[in-house]
Amino acid sequence: MQASGRWAIGGGVVCFLAVSCGGGEEAAAGGERGGQFVRIEGAAESSPADAAPKAPDVPEAAASAPTAAPEAAAPSAPASEVAPADVDNAAQSVDPYQARETAARQALEAGAAAVAAKHYGALLLEGLSATPEAPRERLRTWGEALKRAQAAHRWSRRGVWPSIEMTVQPGDSLIAIRQRALAANPGLLLSTGLVAKSNELPSETAIRPGETLRIPTDRASALVDISGMWTLFLLGDEVAACWEVGVGKPQTPTRPGSYTVGLKQKEPMWSPVGRAPVPYGDPENPLGTRWLAWFDEGRNTSLGFHGTNDPSGVGRAVSDGCVRMRNEDVELLFEILPRDARVLVRP
Repeated sequence: MQASGRWAIGGGVVCFLAVSCGGGEEAAAGGERGGQFVRIEGAAESSPADAAPKAPDVPEAAASAPTAAPEAAAPSAPASEVAPADVDNAAQSVDPYQARETAARQALEAGAAAVAAKHYGALLLEGLSATPEAPRERLRTWGEALKRAQAAHRWSRRGVWPSIEMTVQPGDSLIAIRQRALAANPGLLLSTGLVAKSNELPSETAIRPGETLRIPTDRASALVDISGMWTLFLLGDEVAACWEVGVGKPQTPTRPGSYTVGLKQKEPMWSPVGRAPVPYGDPENPLGTRWLAWFDEGRNTSLGFHGTNDPSGVGRAVSDGCVRMRNEDVELLFEILPRDARVLVRP
């Protein structure tokens, strides 16, 4: 027997002085405080439900004919005949980042820097919090895109971000401007480097009388993800910058906890336990160009952020407990992360 019929298939829309690092070979030896500082941000997809197939059209003559033996069910379409759209939807349903990634890319291409930056920051936070974490190459891609987006948002004086305005007076400096901002707003946490970066100043001395500077009011902090080996710099709850980093090796692991930024030093000396101090620039000094110490309730922990004389350690568990960064990355963090800022270190 032969019968004709039509089938409807539903679609889905899927729509981070002498100093030391760690408690192993390296111990703090005190030193000068560096810099001057004051306390001054895919919906769940329903699997495409196939619509119930329509019953085949039956000619009137067949309707009145005697009942025949049941026919075998029509075979399902082979996999090679599945529509590409269905394949795409299925792929998106198993990729938890696809919808936000697409929105971020489209926003960046459209010049909506603030929207793109928030999406890429959220992707980094979600990817590092997931089990398993997002692939490293994907994190790097999001980090590069975040850098492009934030150049036109948080690191642009024309960006839309919370701020107060200060006018440069004759004979002014960023230090004096920061002090005035603190006096007027005691809750602020601010460094001169953060003011310079937010206003696109080529240096901290590149200010002119009568110029208006924007002072960021969102609180700066840092988040270190040990297992992901990333450090995020946040303003409020928004990721404004990020870097891949090195962390402690299994014998001397980086310790999770909540710390604050204490001593900050340029061109640090290294004082390993049981050995003479190693000056900055010596090939055996592993601290690189900057040191930002982590304090715990006012006590130096001997842990911190520092640069490196061996960039191959970034992205690996090789340190004595500190967080190693490329020198150009730690130099930026040194400027924009104020003293007393919170550093949250999570496993």
